[in-house]
Amino acid sequence: MKSEKKQVWGSHLTHTPAEQNILFCAGRDVKSLPMADEVLLPYDIWTNRAHSIMLYQQKIISDETLVPILQGLTELEELVRDGKFALNPEKEDVHINVESFITEKYGVAVGGTMHTGRSRNDQVACDMRLYLRDACLILAKHLLEFASCLLAHAREHQKTVMPGFTHYQPGMITSWAHWVCSYVQGICRDLERVEMTFRQINRNPLGAAAAFGTSWNIDREMTTQLLGFDQVETNTLDCIVSRWENEAQLAQVYTFVMNHLSVIAQDLIFLSLPYVGMIQIDEKMVTGSSIMPQKKNPDFAEVIKSKASFAHGGLMSLLGIQKGGLSGYNRDTQLTKYLIMDIIRECEQAPVILKSVFETLHVHIDIMKQRSQEGFMNAVDVADYLARTLHLSFRECYNLLALTVKYSQHEGQISHIALQKALKESNYDVEVLPEMVSSLNDPYFVLNQRMHQGAPAPDTMPVQLEELSARLATHEAFIEQVEKQLQQAYQTCHSFQPN
Repeated sequence: MKSEKKQVWGSHLTHTPAEQNILFCAGRDVKSLPMADEVLLPYDIWTNRAHSIMLYQQKIISDETLVPILQGLTELEELVRDGKFALNPEKEDVHINVESFITEKYGVAVGGTMHTGRSRNDQVACDMRLYLRDACLILAKHLLEFASCLLAHAREHQKTVMPGFTHYQPGMITSWAHWVCSYVQGICRDLERVEMTFRQINRNPLGAAAAFGTSWNIDREMTTQLLGFDQVETNTLDCIVSRWENEAQLAQVYTFVMNHLSVIAQDLIFLSLPYVGMIQIDEKMVTGSSIMPQKKNPDFAEVIKSKASFAHGGLMSLLGIQKGGLSGYNRDTQLTKYLIMDIIRECEQAPVILKSVFETLHVHIDIMKQRSQEGFMNAVDVADYLARTLHLSFRECYNLLALTVKYSQHEGQISHIALQKALKESNYDVEVLPEMVSSLNDPYFVLNQRMHQGAPAPDTMPVQLEELSARLATHEAFIEQVEKQLQQAYQTCHSFQPN
């Protein structure tokens, strides 16, 4: 039985379009957004659990109070996990909803103690830090997986010559592996930014209360351990004033990421143009037209470019919200929650989509080689060769090659006759062997001359690949260490039983 096609286009395709790609391109057109505080529910439950355990350990509440609180929070967590709990808008926010759940189940004498020694200000600041650090880890894993995919792809194309461009015009010969490794190097810097941001976010604001502390004998180090934070964010006023800063910091990371990904997206669009034809995007990752039945559109790439702009706008808003605010809590910062959630929601799948694109990408090696022999892209390499062998300045040889290219236009490549004519007109009584000119017209020969660190010669690429692989391994170790730290804190907090 033929499966029902979900879109109007694609009958000319031989492969079913990837649903993940279709959903990414459709975005919010046909999908509703969850409540912002619904996203925070799991984190608010964890925050409540840690705070309540601390109150018990500090002898502020009794075990008769703690036990039903923990039981109620466990039940609520299961309901949330199963999609059976909905926030009541009449109760204003996630914090009051959670407290009301415990109160309605066990009475105000139990539920009413949960807010002892804190405010919704430090509570939401804590919830957001838990949410943001998870977002950091998800982004880091997506970037790591994409970069690893790119490295594997590059290893297959160390001898795949292709044109390099400046100003969208043919510039110099390079390799596809060298080009792809440039993406990985940029992503490594993104991963460094993610790690720095994680460390700044992963500090405990709980206990700041409304910004000025509390008279209760709380233990902030204990909640730090129970929530998996690295340290206490000491000054209680700054804990609340800086709420926008963590959101903006992660938004900035996303803007760098999306800028890098938008460059990759534009490269894929350009190189896959039928008029260029050096790569071909797999049919699973293209979309079609409702009017032109032949179309195979790289919509994912265009969407990524627009999402980069979306991230820029969100970052600018986050930077402006707290500007000039009086120290202390101001309701202005409520919007920072929406802005960062929108940025994460819109952008976090971009590296996942690009990973799928590169896993199925078709590279037309012969066309890349052919394009490498057009446009006199070896001109600078010939000038370098002459400078070395004739002991002339590079500028003199540059001028020689400018004349040579002029006289070689009808040949389509640098000719021996044109080069000798240029040498003679420039008063150089030198003979360059035809065999050498022939070698310099070979893109593989040219590529192999660039042997210094970071250059695209096939003999140097393994070193570059291993260096990048080692950097990725360091980032992978960081992710594993942090995930272990958070999992241990979660288990400690959730397995706690009063004496």
